[in-house]
Amino acid sequence: MPARPLTILSADSTVVARCQEAAQLAGSAVSEVRSLASLEELAAAGTMEGLVVADPTFMAPLSVQEWALGFLREHRVLLLLLTTGNREDADGLARFVGAQGALSLPLHAEELASYLASPFGAPSSVRPDPIPVPDAAQLGASIGEILKGREPEARERFLQAVADAETGLHTPEFWEHRLEEEFKRSSRFRFPLGLVAFTWEGEIDDDALLDLAGILLLDTRDVDVATHIGPRTLVAMLPHTGPEGTRLFGQRVVQGMRNRNLRDLLGEPLEISVQAAVAPDSSLSNSRAFLARVMPQESEMSGC
Repeated sequence: MPARPLTILSADSTVVARCQEAAQLAGSAVSEVRSLASLEELAAAGTMEGLVVADPTFMAPLSVQEWALGFLREHRVLLLLLTTGNREDADGLARFVGAQGALSLPLHAEELASYLASPFGAPSSVRPDPIPVPDAAQLGASIGEILKGREPEARERFLQAVADAETGLHTPEFWEHRLEEEFKRSSRFRFPLGLVAFTWEGEIDDDALLDLAGILLLDTRDVDVATHIGPRTLVAMLPHTGPEGTRLFGQRVVQGMRNRNLRDLLGEPLEISVQAAVAPDSSLSNSRAFLARVMPQESEMSGC
């Protein structure tokens, strides 16, 4: 595995020292270590790559999650967020916005070292638990708890940026941001990344759309990202899912949709088709080319 630089975003000398200790424990996996103490230093540092550990006090008073969304748009990094709150909730929300995960403060150098030494920015010695079926109500409660006490406008802005309150799906803007990030990870680290689109003919009402969205969400994991993109297409992105898993996911979901026997506004049976693609693929130049593999036509990519 090639060595990667580590950047520490913190003005806390204890946090910086623990990160430096972790880098030493990770050995040749870390090529160099630098620390930035303020947002001004970060702005002057330019575009960065490699591994980044971010202290929540570094970006205060900004929301950690809102800051992470913007940061990951600008930098090709594996981001780890530190938290003083509930580790499980913070870890789920960190992954939700595109970071690798969250680590509790006070920081343990050995734990961080296992992330730094992994090609994937995740503990190499631990097999993750099976991913449960996502619960939209629980996710909303977790987000609300983490954002409690923040400015109401900032909380509302974050929620509106990532989720559609009507369908429970992610917003197209957030989904495209995540697609770009996951496509970069797939290309750089050779992670499998599945993409499945479900397209129907004819116009449908809101109830039918909610039916289709519910079927899709029921079969996704909490690491998957789904949205309504274009007037007649739902699309799901499946990190760490290869060709066979992507194909089986598409088959299950489209069969569930067809079993609902939905009809369009003209009363005709709703015809639903499925298209799938998998990265990495050397013929794909960027994330939009990847998306085009499953979209029925270019005009469909213009939004809802």
